[in-house]
Amino acid sequence: MDPVDNNIKFALSIKDPNVVFYKYNYQVIKAKRAKVYIATVKFDQKHCANCGFCELSHNGHYVSRVTYLAANASEPVYLELHKERVICRNCKASFMATSDVVDKYCCISRATRQKVFMSLQDDRTQASIAIDAGISASTVCRYLDNYDDLFRRNLNYLPVHLAMDEFRGIGGRLHFICINGAGEHEIQQILPDRFKQSITDYFKQFPASVRARVKTVTVDLNSYYQDIAKAMFPQAKIVIDRFHIVAMMTRAFNQTRVQTMKKYNKRSYEYRTLKFAWRLYLKYAGNLDEEHVFYDRHLRKQLTQLERVEQGLTINEELKASYESMQSIMENLKNQDKDKLVEDLYTNQNISPYMKAVFQTFKKNLVVVLNASESDYTNGPVEGMNRMIKQIQRTAFGFRNYHHMISRIKLRQMRTKPMKKTELKVA
Repeated sequence: MDPVDNNIKFALSIKDPNVVFYKYNYQVIKAKRAKVYIATVKFDQKHCANCGFCELSHNGHYVSRVTYLAANASEPVYLELHKERVICRNCKASFMATSDVVDKYCCISRATRQKVFMSLQDDRTQASIAIDAGISASTVCRYLDNYDDLFRRNLNYLPVHLAMDEFRGIGGRLHFICINGAGEHEIQQILPDRFKQSITDYFKQFPASVRARVKTVTVDLNSYYQDIAKAMFPQAKIVIDRFHIVAMMTRAFNQTRVQTMKKYNKRSYEYRTLKFAWRLYLKYAGNLDEEHVFYDRHLRKQLTQLERVEQGLTINEELKASYESMQSIMENLKNQDKDKLVEDLYTNQNISPYMKAVFQTFKKNLVVVLNASESDYTNGPVEGMNRMIKQIQRTAFGFRNYHHMISRIKLRQMRTKPMKKTELKVA
């Protein structure tokens, strides 16, 4: 065995026996000093693939330069492959040797393409991937086009627990997203817009028997998501996300606090009590610390978190009533107490106009709000998915191509599941 061939194959992780390396050197390619490994690719077939004749004559070599993986991006690596050509003596058909190192009629190695595939799953820009792989950014985009059809097209399957939401994407437009609300939270589909007709047309592709298997649909308080869920999934229970319920109440209470605070002079004790430590007012009362004392420099005294909140609530009765109503709803959601939740919604008094408007919205959507109090499913997974999508767009400095964005999202989701095998799709 040739030691030069053996050592080069070991260094480059090449196992194809038809590739025989016999020389290496440095060359200046594209104004860069590059390593070039020179090899012969032998033609391993003994019969003509066209007529089956067994006499093949040597017909020279076809020389191709192939981009290969490099440990240092500033010093690229190339393979100079001399592919043997043969001609059939019977039918005069000509053939050329092929190798597992690179596809036919391609000048980028399979190892490089595999590296690009793995790098596209990371939180990186396509330009940095191109530099690291020694190829152009447009080539990375061309490879990214191969993953355009990654979302499932099986029209006989829908997750039992669906979660719907939207996110801002290409050109500031809002895109619809739905995922599996249970299990690994896989993305079911992303649509170019969030129009009611587009969403309805997508779900109409699935047979009624498939849609009937959906048990829960988790949405926010967007009214037409509920309309779509009722029309497309008649057997499913619509669940309002608990996070949005709590967020609406805390936002209303915060507006109440600010309006109460503005009634007092900025140097007054009441103003300072409501102005600072505002996060404690929005916190679930059961999580407020009742034991550890801290020094509040604004009130110039030592007190616990619970005492700090209680001092602010004594300033205004309307503020206190709004706070107690908000905390009661939070507790009922946590304890899944539907009866107490309904009682609190209809028996609240002396609360602020902001809180009354929120409670009126809850009463209007009472059935789905009560479903949220007893269901374990939320929109948390889809909100986390939206956070991942925002990070992908931020790293890429935004996308102009919708299909490229979709491919990066799906490839990134593959990275978040390392135990799941991924298969390289090549053109």
